[in-house]
Amino acid sequence: MLVYLDSSAILKRVLNEEHAIEFREWLERQSNRSELITSTLAWVEVTRALRRHAAIRGVADLEGRDVEALSGVSACPVSSEVVSLARRIAPDDLRSLDAIHCASAAFVDADLFVSYDDRLLDAARINALPVAIPGRKADQ
Repeated sequence: MLVYLDSSAILKRVLNEEHAIEFREWLERQSNRSELITSTLAWVEVTRALRRHAAIRGVADLEGRDVEALSGVSACPVSSEVVSLARRIAPDDLRSLDAIHCASAAFVDADLFVSYDDRLLDAARINALPVAIPGRKADQ
């Protein structure tokens, strides 16, 4: 099974946020039967989010946590095909970076789309991508 993780999910691998424990447990159960993938965009988003987190919390050293968070996750390049799909993908009010995530998942034909971003989850559903939100009910 090919599982697409967006940045909000990937961050739960290294930050103690709401639903992080449930996500990590779910991910552990998937480890032998799933391949994890994300957009190369996630490398920027995850690193920037960890830098913000460190600055807000006054944590001196989160260096390398991005590598830990993305360990074992394959990368889908933001190719011209992904950009073309992202330009057309529904809904029309989808934010640019979310469109790239949704288009990347559609491009690789992901079997499951994992996110904790409600707008992105709605877009995934609109585009017929099966979604999972470990630790949260899917209809929330």
